[in-house]
Amino acid sequence: MTLLEVVLALAIVALALLSWVRLEGRVAHVERASLIRREVAAWLRNELRFQRNVRAFDCRSQPPPRGWSCSVERTCLDGSSPCETESIRVTVTPPEGPALTGTTAVWWPLQRAPLGATP
Repeated sequence: MTLLEVVLALAIVALALLSWVRLEGRVAHVERASLIRREVAAWLRNELRFQRNVRAFDCRSQPPPRGWSCSVERTCLDGSSPCETESIRVTVTPPEGPALTGTTAVWWPLQRAPLGATP
């Protein structure tokens, strides 16, 4: 009877250790995914700021890391020539995980106006 209890206790301890190891692996994976998501969000934020100040048609705020991609899509909202109101959509795609997209709009006469001036 004692040998059976010892084997059963060892089996329970082995299952607990296995569960703990699997949990640690999952936590490491979630931390890695979170780090990548923060990097993507920071790049997207910087690129949106850059695109609001410069009429660039490709990503220029920073060079992309290996395997990453970035795209910029501009849409004229007012139909004037040259366009005064634009919608800017930036998509950043890491090598693993989902892409992140951000959108902003800019009215160029206001963007270019000196501080304190009214357009």
